[in-house]
Amino acid sequence: MMSTSAHREPLWTRGFLLACSGNALVFFTVHLFLSTVAAYSIQRFAVGDAQGGAASGLFIIGALIARLFAGPAMSRFSMLGLALGMFALFAVFPILYRMTGTFEVLLVERFTHGVVFGIGSSVTASLALHRVPAMRMAEGTSWFASSTVIGVAAGPLVGLPLFRTFGFEAVSWAAVMVAVLGSVVIALLKLAGSPIAAQPAAPSDDSPKGNWISRFVEPAAIPISIIGAAWTLGYATIVTYLNGLANERDLGTGVSWFFLVYAVVTIASRQFTGRLMDRKGFNIVLIPAFVVFAAGLFTLSMAQNVATVLIAAALVGLGQGNLLSAGQTLAIKQAERHRIGFAVSTFFLGIDAGMGTGPVIAGAIVAATSPSATFGIVSLFVLALTAVYVAVFARKRQPARG
Repeated sequence: MMSTSAHREPLWTRGFLLACSGNALVFFTVHLFLSTVAAYSIQRFAVGDAQGGAASGLFIIGALIARLFAGPAMSRFSMLGLALGMFALFAVFPILYRMTGTFEVLLVERFTHGVVFGIGSSVTASLALHRVPAMRMAEGTSWFASSTVIGVAAGPLVGLPLFRTFGFEAVSWAAVMVAVLGSVVIALLKLAGSPIAAQPAAPSDDSPKGNWISRFVEPAAIPISIIGAAWTLGYATIVTYLNGLANERDLGTGVSWFFLVYAVVTIASRQFTGRLMDRKGFNIVLIPAFVVFAAGLFTLSMAQNVATVLIAAALVGLGQGNLLSAGQTLAIKQAERHRIGFAVSTFFLGIDAGMGTGPVIAGAIVAATSPSATFGIVSLFVLALTAVYVAVFARKRQPARG
């Protein structure tokens, strides 16, 4: 055992660290705006809450559509070049937002920004995961996914107080500076070198079975991506209606700590869940994660105080946080190594679909019941997904871990 671990290929290489840093900067910038652009739209263009929400929603729709073309783009162009192009455009969009004279133009810009993000985030994921040793893929993916969590949590933590104190111009300039920093990270990544990531992926003609679907997505990753879309409905409900629950139960502003607790627990748990999957397979993490996520949603539905909300946050972090990284790893393991980019974009196509449709479905349930009842109903849905996962994956022989 000692001999095996002593000769394991290194995970924490310079290239992997840089790729993870670039990914964190991407998601930081995105959530900097997702947390502020609706309020900016209402303030600047005097639109209603629904229109302000559309400024966020169109970004997700743009990203969702772009995922279909991320794989082909990585097959044809240099991934490092695509990443540099993404950060260059990320520096332009914040300036355009402030210069925009009409709300309609802002919507077009948000949609286009989402398209750039959809392709670019798939690229940064591929840049990182191509640097992960095959025998440490679950561990590497878990740590890479932690960089996403850092960006997702840090964006609102910085963006909201910045917007309230200094206004949207300060948010925009912060985003520009982060985009410039991201470009520097990608330039350093190019210097770090990689025979895989510095060049386009294998041509789409080498796609499995040569069918047309595989020119856009990885067919082997579709089942877990559909299940991922389904469980993401639960997380989308939290993002959209946590404030509604706070108002219903008069919980105050303390619920804003939910996402910090979620991020801390998610990152802490990934220190061991990734290694556990590499050694024991996916079921040992994924099956309990479904149950724990459902428990977190149910705890939210019963919450009468902030302490209970934070307990729910820890359960959601342990459950949904590991579903995300384990699901991504499983999608990658279903594909050939030169199809990693397609597998990643296919998986996040499902996740984006869940984030996009979740608020609509949850909104219909809230309208008929209440935020607390909605969390209870969604918890049962996520629990039922455990059986779906077992039926689709758990009975199959899992990939060998070496």
